[in-house]
Amino acid sequence: MLTSNITRLLPTDTSRGLTQLGLGLVLSSSAYQLSHFHFRSLCRYFFTSPPRGSTAWQLDFAPSDVSWADRTFLLVCGMVWKAVRALVVGSGLKVRKAQETVVLPRLDLTCPVEVEDGHVEMYARAVAQGGQEGVEMGGEVGAMERQFLLAAMTNQLMLLLVVHPKLPVSPLGGVNVRNRYEFHSLSSNSPTLTAHAYVGGKDDPARVVKRGNEFDIHIDILDAQQLILRQTITILTPCKTHLAPTTTSAPPPTATKQYASIGSIHMTRSSPALWCRVCGDYNPIHVSSTLAKLFGFRGKIAHGNHVVGKMLHLYASQNGGGAVGKSRWWIEMQFKRPMVLPIALDAQVGRGEGVESQQWQRVTGGDGTEEKVYVLGGIGRL
Repeated sequence: MLTSNITRLLPTDTSRGLTQLGLGLVLSSSAYQLSHFHFRSLCRYFFTSPPRGSTAWQLDFAPSDVSWADRTFLLVCGMVWKAVRALVVGSGLKVRKAQETVVLPRLDLTCPVEVEDGHVEMYARAVAQGGQEGVEMGGEVGAMERQFLLAAMTNQLMLLLVVHPKLPVSPLGGVNVRNRYEFHSLSSNSPTLTAHAYVGGKDDPARVVKRGNEFDIHIDILDAQQLILRQTITILTPCKTHLAPTTTSAPPPTATKQYASIGSIHMTRSSPALWCRVCGDYNPIHVSSTLAKLFGFRGKIAHGNHVVGKMLHLYASQNGGGAVGKSRWWIEMQFKRPMVLPIALDAQVGRGEGVESQQWQRVTGGDGTEEKVYVLGGIGRL
């Protein structure tokens, strides 16, 4: 009733003008998204074989250039198609009794990688602690964080491989359980790098575990022929397995590691919004509490790499690189439990197994309650 009364008070020309303005904004937004739609490149990747003389599909756009039109294509042609196919004919991945590994088809793709000043600024805002306007990106600390930014920006390649029709695993329900990043070169003068992402093959089979199948996605970033970054991303896809119950006795308890706090972070419900713009991961569990609850979580979930990025910022700013310094370095992470937002985490560092490495973990319970480890890992020189 109120709306109709307001409409009567507005001149007819004004109402028509507002309608045309709204329609124009919608059409302009749609046209912009379609202008950034990599339809031809994605169709070649999904529905044709690699170019003659090559074993890898070649995308003509960088992971940071994936648009909403591209994501819609991946959703329909990848996720929805696989979900419908699983309902009709069942999953293409069959695990026989007592089977310990499963060979996945080999998939390779290459694409350019571009890191611009805007990406660095967005990363700085995402990892900044409360009250900071930004992060100093120069010097030793900046070098480490720029490298981790490169890993975050190429995370989209994981999705491109998982949704491919030839890979017999469903992206729905898949969980990133651990990562290892190896940084082989501190910097590159090339404005455009090349990414080579691959999964499967006889030499890298999926592993059958109690909750399903684990498989590794590998992403190499190169400047010409020089290796800059090597990523190993481990994904768990739930499915029925036939593993026999173990009868071996539990291993003896290991000595408790001693950790020292290097700071804490507070992540709010709005924290994933910045990280989504850094890495392009708009998984529903990260962007909406309602959608996260539909997937069985208590609320919106933090990005695992976002938490690690904040930990790395604390570590580098306090230690100047610590055990890593200016050398080639690595970082490992294991995601133990989902981080429902909002959440406060304590960053802790302890001695690693090697002389030039350290262990780290993010925990809650600093108020005297029992500590719960959410993320843990290690960092050190290669």
